[in-house]
Amino acid sequence: MKKTLVALAAISAVTGAMADATISGFIDGAYTTNRSTTSAGVSTTANPVVSSGAGQSQLTFAYSEDLGDGMKSIANIRVAPSPFTGAIAQDVSEVGISGGFGTAMLVRDYGIDFMVHAAADASGWTSGATGVVHNTSAGTGNAAVYVLPTFVPGLGVVLAKGLAGAAAGAGDATAYKLTYSTGGLQVQYAGASVKNIAAGTANIAAATTAQAATNTAAGVTSVAASAGTGWTTNFAIGGATTTQEATAANSTAKVTALAVTYDLGMAKLHYGQFSGKSGGDADQASKSSMMGVSFPLGATTVGITSSSAQRTSAAAATVKASGYRGKVSYALSKRTTVYGAYGAAKVDASTAADKQTAFGLTHSF
Repeated sequence: MKKTLVALAAISAVTGAMADATISGFIDGAYTTNRSTTSAGVSTTANPVVSSGAGQSQLTFAYSEDLGDGMKSIANIRVAPSPFTGAIAQDVSEVGISGGFGTAMLVRDYGIDFMVHAAADASGWTSGATGVVHNTSAGTGNAAVYVLPTFVPGLGVVLAKGLAGAAAGAGDATAYKLTYSTGGLQVQYAGASVKNIAAGTANIAAATTAQAATNTAAGVTSVAASAGTGWTTNFAIGGATTTQEATAANSTAKVTALAVTYDLGMAKLHYGQFSGKSGGDADQASKSSMMGVSFPLGATTVGITSSSAQRTSAAAATVKASGYRGKVSYALSKRTTVYGAYGAAKVDASTAADKQTAFGLTHSF
């Protein structure tokens, strides 16, 4: 529930247009047990208190103003505080105008496929949940977004131009999202292409002690470890660090995302299918799928998701992973919920695996 902080005075005695500023938020905290097993079979267990067991803690400052003639200006800034580390990160922002022509905005937001991933996850928390494996959605970025007016009942269309701000348009994206709803059925489909003028780099390992000594003797600076910017070839499961390999310059990366949900009343069915390609090599590709079901049982909601994914390197080496997650939530009120969740993910044909148990509390305002 949003609480109005300020109701600003009428900006025009003629139109009587008003402006409102609001603040809203969501806070999540969970006691978790995380067990990670490496590909060598070594297991470790940790018990952190975290803020992402059911969703990202966030605080949103929003503004809207009636401009008259059916037009409205809108703006918001959302920050993502981490209550148990003290960190605060800028998350999403929007500023724009809406009217009979639709909505035009300049934004900093997640990739257009992000919410499609979320819709396919019946357990309710795609991004931070152990047990839900999928293609990684694009991170936050700047974009110009146009939401078309509704011409066909139930059909929504969003067009976006990602603006990386680099020379020659490196990193710029062209994206779209289609949503169709009728009765209990909702279908979402998103696609994006990213122009990669600059070549993506591979991970660089730190020089060994022996190599560092040799370099020093030869007057050569030792190479420090650095993360690459190219194609991701593996999954961060079992304590693994994601590995990047080089991608060609002037390539165009592509992603697609499909989510289908159907609300039966007594249950809601979820399905998702996703793909990605680097554009720099024919074999650098990924794909994943999710399916699940959620049950509303009065104040209790149960959600179960099963997922699988694979990533392929330029050498056509494929790594597969799979996982599942279940979550039970109980609403203490309209704003406060307690929950318990369990998830497990593994790299197929390997001992690498992660498991997580979480018990938490959320509050929205």
